[in-house]
Amino acid sequence: PVAGGCVFPVDPDLPAWLVPAFWDPDIAPEVAVRGDGGDILARLAPYARARHDGPNGIYLVLDSVAGPLRIVIVVDRQLDAPGTWFIIDDGCLPTRLACVARFGRLLAGQTPGPLPSTLRLSPQQKLRQVRMLCIAEGRRTGVTVRRIAAGLYGAHTLRLSNREWHASSWHRAFYRDLKDASFYLNGGHIALLQGLKQGGDSLAA
Repeated sequence: PVAGGCVFPVDPDLPAWLVPAFWDPDIAPEVAVRGDGGDILARLAPYARARHDGPNGIYLVLDSVAGPLRIVIVVDRQLDAPGTWFIIDDGCLPTRLACVARFGRLLAGQTPGPLPSTLRLSPQQKLRQVRMLCIAEGRRTGVTVRRIAAGLYGAHTLRLSNREWHASSWHRAFYRDLKDASFYLNGGHIALLQGLKQGGDSLAA
Protein backbone atom coordinates (compact mmCIF):
# COMPACT_ATOMS: atom_id res chain seq x y z
CA PRO A 1 0.00 0.00 0.00
CA VAL A 2 1.00 3.60 -0.58
CA ALA A 3 0.35 6.10 2.21
CA GLY A 4 1.84 9.50 2.88
CA GLY A 5 3.64 9.48 -0.45
CA CYS A 6 5.92 6.57 0.52
CA VAL A 7 5.78 2.85 -0.16
CA PHE A 8 5.69 0.84 3.07
CA PRO A 9 6.15 -2.92 3.51
CA VAL A 10 2.95 -2.92 5.59
CA ASP A 11 0.02 -0.49 5.72
CA PRO A 12 1.10 2.26 8.18
CA ASP A 13 -2.54 2.96 9.02
CA LEU A 14 -2.86 -0.43 10.74
CA PRO A 15 -2.13 -0.67 14.48
CA ALA A 16 1.47 -1.77 15.11
CA TRP A 17 0.40 -4.74 17.22
CA LEU A 18 -1.55 -6.22 14.29
CA VAL A 19 1.25 -6.27 11.75
CA PRO A 20 4.85 -7.49 11.79
CA ALA A 21 7.80 -5.14 11.44
CA PHE A 22 10.86 -5.51 9.21
CA TRP A 23 14.06 -4.42 10.92
CA ASP A 24 17.47 -3.47 9.59
CA PRO A 25 19.92 -6.32 10.32
CA ASP A 26 22.74 -3.80 10.70
CA ILE A 27 20.91 -2.43 13.74
CA ALA A 28 18.85 -5.32 15.09
CA PRO A 29 20.85 -8.46 15.95
CA GLU A 30 17.62 -10.50 15.95
CA VAL A 31 17.51 -10.26 12.13
CA ALA A 32 19.57 -13.01 10.51
CA VAL A 33 21.07 -12.60 7.03
CA ARG A 34 21.54 -15.58 4.72
CA GLY A 35 22.91 -15.88 1.21
CA ASP A 36 21.15 -18.69 -0.57
CA GLY A 37 19.49 -19.95 -3.69
CA GLY A 38 15.79 -19.42 -4.23
CA ASP A 39 14.94 -22.84 -2.80
CA ILE A 40 15.17 -21.60 0.79
CA LEU A 41 12.11 -19.45 0.16
CA ALA A 42 10.09 -22.59 -0.50
CA ARG A 43 11.46 -24.19 2.68
CA LEU A 44 10.46 -21.18 4.75
CA ALA A 45 7.11 -20.59 3.02
CA PRO A 46 5.07 -22.62 5.58
CA TYR A 47 6.28 -20.29 8.33
CA ALA A 48 6.04 -16.98 6.44
CA ARG A 49 3.84 -14.37 8.09
CA ALA A 50 4.98 -11.40 6.01
CA ARG A 51 7.35 -10.73 3.14
CA HIS A 52 8.92 -7.61 1.68
CA ASP A 53 11.14 -7.64 -1.40
CA GLY A 54 13.59 -4.83 -0.80
CA PRO A 55 16.63 -3.61 -2.73
CA ASN A 56 19.02 -5.48 -0.40
CA GLY A 57 17.15 -8.77 -0.18
CA ILE A 58 13.92 -10.49 0.72
CA TYR A 59 12.75 -9.65 4.23
CA LEU A 60 10.67 -12.32 5.98
CA VAL A 61 8.89 -12.51 9.31
CA LEU A 62 8.30 -16.14 10.23
CA ASP A 63 5.93 -17.66 12.77
CA SER A 64 7.04 -20.33 15.19
CA VAL A 65 5.84 -21.68 18.52
CA ALA A 66 8.69 -19.73 20.13
CA GLY A 67 7.59 -16.43 18.57
CA PRO A 68 8.41 -14.58 15.35
CA LEU A 69 11.77 -14.87 13.60
CA ARG A 70 13.16 -12.26 11.22
CA ILE A 71 15.50 -12.95 8.32
CA VAL A 72 16.83 -11.31 5.18
CA ILE A 73 17.47 -13.64 2.25
CA VAL A 74 20.07 -12.54 -0.29
CA VAL A 75 19.53 -14.77 -3.33
CA ASP A 76 23.08 -15.08 -4.59
CA ARG A 77 23.65 -18.83 -4.91
CA GLN A 78 22.78 -21.59 -7.33
CA LEU A 79 19.76 -23.61 -6.26
CA ASP A 80 21.87 -26.62 -5.31
CA ALA A 81 24.63 -24.65 -3.54
CA PRO A 82 24.73 -24.56 0.28
CA GLY A 83 23.59 -21.38 1.99
CA THR A 84 25.87 -19.01 3.86
CA TRP A 85 25.07 -17.07 7.02
CA PHE A 86 26.41 -13.50 7.10
CA ILE A 87 27.06 -12.37 10.68
CA ILE A 88 28.12 -8.84 11.56
CA ASP A 89 31.05 -8.85 13.99
CA ASP A 90 30.07 -6.09 16.37
CA GLY A 91 29.22 -5.67 20.05
CA CYS A 92 26.09 -7.76 19.51
CA LEU A 93 27.97 -10.78 18.12
CA PRO A 94 26.86 -13.29 20.84
CA THR A 95 23.24 -12.27 20.31
CA ARG A 96 23.58 -12.51 16.52
CA LEU A 97 25.06 -16.01 16.80
CA ALA A 98 22.24 -17.11 19.10
CA CYS A 99 19.62 -15.80 16.66
CA VAL A 100 21.24 -17.58 13.71
CA ALA A 101 21.24 -20.77 15.80
CA ARG A 102 17.46 -20.38 16.19
CA PHE A 103 17.12 -20.46 12.40
CA GLY A 104 19.41 -23.47 12.18
CA ARG A 105 17.07 -25.36 14.50
CA LEU A 106 14.02 -24.25 12.52
CA LEU A 107 15.55 -25.42 9.23
CA ALA A 108 16.39 -28.74 10.89
CA GLY A 109 12.74 -29.22 11.82
CA GLN A 110 13.29 -28.45 15.49
CA THR A 111 11.79 -25.82 17.80
CA PRO A 112 13.86 -22.63 17.43
CA GLY A 113 13.71 -21.79 21.11
CA PRO A 114 13.16 -18.35 22.63
CA LEU A 115 14.98 -15.16 21.82
CA PRO A 116 18.06 -14.39 23.91
CA SER A 117 16.97 -12.93 27.24
CA THR A 118 18.41 -9.50 26.42
CA LEU A 119 15.94 -9.15 23.53
CA ARG A 120 12.84 -10.30 25.41
CA LEU A 121 10.45 -7.88 27.07
CA SER A 122 7.84 -8.90 29.59
CA PRO A 123 4.18 -8.08 28.81
CA GLN A 124 4.39 -5.24 31.34
CA GLN A 125 7.51 -3.83 29.68
CA LYS A 126 5.85 -4.01 26.26
CA LEU A 127 2.82 -2.08 27.52
CA ARG A 128 5.13 0.49 29.06
CA GLN A 129 6.89 0.93 25.72
CA VAL A 130 3.53 1.63 24.09
CA ARG A 131 2.72 4.27 26.71
CA MET A 132 6.14 5.87 26.49
CA LEU A 133 6.01 6.06 22.70
CA CYS A 134 2.51 7.58 22.78
CA ILE A 135 3.67 10.16 25.30
CA ALA A 136 6.83 11.03 23.37
CA GLU A 137 4.95 11.38 20.09
CA GLY A 138 2.09 13.30 21.70
CA ARG A 139 4.43 15.82 23.31
CA ARG A 140 6.41 16.15 20.08
CA THR A 141 3.24 17.09 18.19
CA GLY A 142 2.00 19.50 20.85
CA VAL A 143 -0.81 17.47 22.43
CA THR A 144 -1.55 18.59 26.00
CA VAL A 145 -0.61 16.39 28.92
CA ARG A 146 -4.22 15.87 29.98
CA ARG A 147 -5.27 14.85 26.45
CA ILE A 148 -2.47 12.31 26.25
CA ALA A 149 -3.38 11.00 29.70
CA ALA A 150 -7.01 10.67 28.61
CA GLY A 151 -5.91 8.55 25.66
CA LEU A 152 -3.82 6.31 27.91
CA TYR A 153 -5.94 6.04 31.04
CA GLY A 154 -9.45 6.99 29.94
CA ALA A 155 -11.55 10.09 29.30
CA HIS A 156 -12.49 10.29 32.98
CA THR A 157 -9.09 11.87 33.70
CA LEU A 158 -10.26 14.98 31.84
CA ARG A 159 -13.06 15.43 34.37
CA LEU A 160 -10.67 15.55 37.32
CA SER A 161 -9.96 18.91 38.87
CA ASN A 162 -6.36 20.11 38.86
CA ARG A 163 -6.06 19.14 42.52
CA GLU A 164 -7.49 15.68 41.89
CA TRP A 165 -5.28 15.19 38.83
CA HIS A 166 -2.09 16.14 40.68
CA ALA A 167 -2.98 13.83 43.58
CA SER A 168 -3.88 10.87 41.36
CA SER A 169 -1.88 7.73 40.60
CA TRP A 170 -2.40 8.50 36.88
CA HIS A 171 -0.47 11.76 37.30
CA ARG A 172 2.44 9.96 38.95
CA ALA A 173 2.44 7.19 36.32
CA PHE A 174 2.25 9.70 33.46
CA TYR A 175 5.22 11.76 34.60
CA ARG A 176 7.28 8.67 35.37
CA ASP A 177 6.71 7.47 31.79
CA LEU A 178 7.21 10.99 30.41
CA LYS A 179 10.62 11.21 32.08
CA ASP A 180 11.75 7.87 30.62
CA ALA A 181 10.10 8.48 27.21
CA SER A 182 12.88 10.92 26.38
CA PHE A 183 15.12 7.98 25.49
CA TYR A 184 13.05 7.52 22.31
CA LEU A 185 14.20 10.96 21.19
CA ASN A 186 17.86 10.02 21.58
CA GLY A 187 18.11 6.74 19.67
CA GLY A 188 16.78 4.66 22.54
CA HIS A 189 14.69 2.53 20.20
CA ILE A 190 17.95 1.26 18.69
CA ALA A 191 19.28 0.33 22.13
CA LEU A 192 16.02 -1.51 22.76
CA LEU A 193 16.35 -3.52 19.53
CA GLN A 194 19.94 -4.38 20.41
CA GLY A 195 19.11 -5.60 23.90
CA LEU A 196 21.04 -2.75 25.53
CA LYS A 197 17.96 -1.37 27.29
CA GLN A 198 15.13 -3.33 28.86
CA GLY A 199 11.70 -1.77 28.86
CA GLY A 200 13.06 1.75 29.18
CA ASP A 201 13.91 1.00 32.79
CA SER A 202 17.49 -0.19 33.06
CA LEU A 203 20.56 -0.95 31.04
CA ALA A 204 21.06 -4.63 30.38
CA ALA A 205 24.59 -4.24 29.03
